[in-house]
Amino acid sequence: MENDELESEELDEFESDETNREIVVPGEVLTEDVEHFNPGRGTLLNKDKTKIIALNIGLKQIKKNYINVIPLRGFYTPRPGDKVIALVIDKNPVKYKCDINAKDTAILKPKNTVRRGKIRGSRNMEAEEFEVGDILVAKIISADRLNMPELTLVGKYLGKKANGIVISIDPPKIPRVIGRSGSMIKLLKNLTKSNIFVTQNGRIWIRGENIAYERLLIDAIKKIENEAHTVGLTDRMSQYIESEKQKRGIK
Repeated sequence: MENDELESEELDEFESDETNREIVVPGEVLTEDVEHFNPGRGTLLNKDKTKIIALNIGLKQIKKNYINVIPLRGFYTPRPGDKVIALVIDKNPVKYKCDINAKDTAILKPKNTVRRGKIRGSRNMEAEEFEVGDILVAKIISADRLNMPELTLVGKYLGKKANGIVISIDPPKIPRVIGRSGSMIKLLKNLTKSNIFVTQNGRIWIRGENIAYERLLIDAIKKIENEAHTVGLTDRMSQYIESEKQKRGIK
């Protein structure tokens, strides 16, 4: 796979100018102005329909006339179109079962593993085979409450990931690792001389120039996860990485 970044158009909620840095807690009143604002994600109207209340611990966000709460912690909920890092945990002739860091196991059918190749100018299509323990970058093509999420490997940058390390963070923190317009992930790649692939289910694949850089990158990502709700994180991470490189004798 050629690209080591995930497109971030839908993943910069933490970086939104409309996201308040004040942390709210479940039950907290976000506004009593129900004429001009509607409850969005992570919120609800009280019984009297006079107040909008937070359902989750997170950051208050106002988008147009909707009030949302961006969670600081949470489980991954599969959505069609999401890119995920999946782990093959079982296989049979009709499907693979994959762990996608969600409540339900996902399935991958052989027809959705087809790769295209060229043989003397003509296109050849064949299904790839995987083993238990293989790491895949996949896309969710269907997900609902009644059926297991279904995956595909047909698409740009999808397929098996060889070598490297996979780490997990809280899925709601993924936008902070990417940053606005990819600013944070570019900083991490440049300062740690590493390739990074970030996916919506909270898993991140990394491969550094050496193990020292990989350890530094893992520590940096965990720091971002812990400080995701704070202001000025990108500049602070730049200082942190440069300082740690000196302490650890990394050039």
